[in-house]
Parts: sequence; C-alpha cells; structure tokens
Amino acid sequence: MAKERKSAYRAQFDGHRRLAAAVILQAIKDVSSGGPSPQEKETAAEFLQGDMWPFSDVLDLPADGAALQDYLKNADLSSIEADPTTN
Repeated sequence: MAKERKSAYRAQFDGHRRLAAAVILQAIKDVSSGGPSPQEKETAAEFLQGDMWPFSDVLDLPADGAALQDYLKNADLSSIEADPTTN
C-alpha cells in the first residue's frame, strides 16, 4: 500500500517539476556532503546562491530570483525523518 501512495504523490508532478527538484536536491547534497570533489561543492553552492528564476518558475514560486533561496533558508527539514521502509 505504501508504494501506491508514493506513486500517487509523484504522479501529481510533471517531469519538469521532478527534474527541477532532482537538480536542487543533488546540489543541496553536494554542498552538504562535499560532493565528488571540492570543485563540485563550490559549483553546487554557486548554483544554489545564484539566480534561481528558471526553477522558481517551474516550481510555481515567485520569479524574482530569490524565492527559492528564501524557501530553502526557511524550510524546516529537520522534522522529516527518513523512513527505512520507503527507499
């Protein structure tokens, strides 16, 4: 049953939204973990600090270039715990 719920949730988002989210999450991961190399970490940090309007547009955030940065700064993701059964 968990797989059905997971699929239904993912189905709400088109490919562009999923791709945008994947790029953003990978950049966050590379910044926090150091990435494959120091250059990758720096590039990811520049990406996240740069003008995010294309992603803001895809994710229906205000297209002022700072909306996604503000969202990421204010997002309290610490309350989300990994569920080992949903990999």
